[in-house]
Amino acid sequence: MALPLILRLGVQYCGKRIKTCRRKFSSVPLNPVSGLNVFDSFSKKKSPLLTKQPNVLTWYICGPTVYDFAHIGHAWCYMNFDIMRRVLEQYFNLNVIQVMNITDIDDKIIQKAIDEKLDFKEVSSKYEMAFLNDLGSLSVQKPTVLTKVSDFIPQIISFIEALLHRELAYTTNDGSVYFNINAYEKKYKYGKLKPFQISMAESKNSNNSNDFALWKAAKSDAEPSWAPSWGGKGRPGWHIECSAMASYVFGSWVDVHSGGIDLLFPHHENEEAQCCAYHEIPQWVGHWIHSNLLRLSGGTKMSKSLKNTVSIKEFLQTYSADQFRMMCLISSYRNDIELTEASLRLAKDFLDVVRVFVTECRFFLRNNTVLQSSINSKLLLTTLVETESMVKSYLGDDFNTAQATSAVRKLILLTRKEINNSNTVNRKATDHNPGIAAVASVLNFVSKYFSNLGLTSAGDSVDTTETDASSIIDNFVEFRSQVRQCALDMKSNQQGKDDSVDAVNTRKILLTACDRIRDDLKLKGIQLKDQEKTTTWK
Repeated sequence: MALPLILRLGVQYCGKRIKTCRRKFSSVPLNPVSGLNVFDSFSKKKSPLLTKQPNVLTWYICGPTVYDFAHIGHAWCYMNFDIMRRVLEQYFNLNVIQVMNITDIDDKIIQKAIDEKLDFKEVSSKYEMAFLNDLGSLSVQKPTVLTKVSDFIPQIISFIEALLHRELAYTTNDGSVYFNINAYEKKYKYGKLKPFQISMAESKNSNNSNDFALWKAAKSDAEPSWAPSWGGKGRPGWHIECSAMASYVFGSWVDVHSGGIDLLFPHHENEEAQCCAYHEIPQWVGHWIHSNLLRLSGGTKMSKSLKNTVSIKEFLQTYSADQFRMMCLISSYRNDIELTEASLRLAKDFLDVVRVFVTECRFFLRNNTVLQSSINSKLLLTTLVETESMVKSYLGDDFNTAQATSAVRKLILLTRKEINNSNTVNRKATDHNPGIAAVASVLNFVSKYFSNLGLTSAGDSVDTTETDASSIIDNFVEFRSQVRQCALDMKSNQQGKDDSVDAVNTRKILLTACDRIRDDLKLKGIQLKDQEKTTTWK
């Protein structure tokens, strides 16, 4: 079977290190990422992030089962992981090799294909394409390698054969294969991620109610099926798919494995067990990272079975991708978050603060000589250095974007206060310190921060339409300012003289028109602030 080029490259990447990958965990030399600690679901605590290869991070992320459109709860998970990836790449200079799976063989997919009288590949392809389009709409970066279960059947069968050979799995009368937990626990530990208390009871055919299916015998000819070496046509179980695909690309060690918290047990527990058994190692994943759930108002779980989900496409008809991303940035990925109007409004308000800040900074930089103003450059630059340090520290503390973004917000508010302070505007600029460098430095830092974390409509990435609108408003306000100043100069020049009726009327008409324009713009959300010799807007 021919594999996609990018996947072959990923396999070559791992293949060059296959000898190292086969060594026991205790002898694998790991490299700490300086200044970065993450919460590990295995150890239940924060610890330094370790990678097998210096400056390279291997990462497997559980993707969707494509039987329906993805909802905003799924988006919450993938958005959080996208932000993490951007932090790792932009702030810790890691070369992230991220693999995501597409589960295109599953009971729900098969049932939908039967109900709609379609081939299962038609169903899965439709929703796979929709899912990838949704990620694009959210500005979530594509994984380095995308793997589909249907492309990996030979590798999955080979994986199961190895477990059968080691007597860590067994076949049943109908040709199904189950993982043997009792045999596994004689060599390795089961229940690393969650105490072994839950009975999964996948089938009455298994020897132990906690054993789980690696291969499911076909129930009818309508199901997609393949013929393995042990006999009995069937298809892979859910857990084995991820283990086989991740092992094929990365070998016997993965630096980071992530997914929603609802996958922690049994899915991720079983992945770990299968891979430890296959590679004959005590530990397969270096760090388990789980995103908590996005809930509806009142804490209700979002679930397709409850029919209370909102698709990503539906959500984006009302709210922007940046609004959703900002909601992620000001929250913690490890906390349950409620999707409410209040939480979305808070995110939008923050976006508005950023946009107004960018507009005011750009206006200041364009008109500084006209304004004859300066700012406290020392204060801004000192605060900027402190904020840069805090941001790096917070991001290194388990991706704490909430605190990092709060620190950036304080810098934004300080800069806006300095720009808009009446004492600042009236302060005469010196030849050597007009404040341009300080404001430009803060603007660059803030713009880069939000751009690094994926926002597309803030900082340097304000869209063209908004940029054009700002430029038009700038030109209009400048024209009004000149007209108003001309009228005021007429009054000043006429002091002590007998004003002609025409001059008085002209001044009155011009100033009244300027006031009317100011009031009209205020109703449209644009506020003009008349200074002694110029006008600013926001």
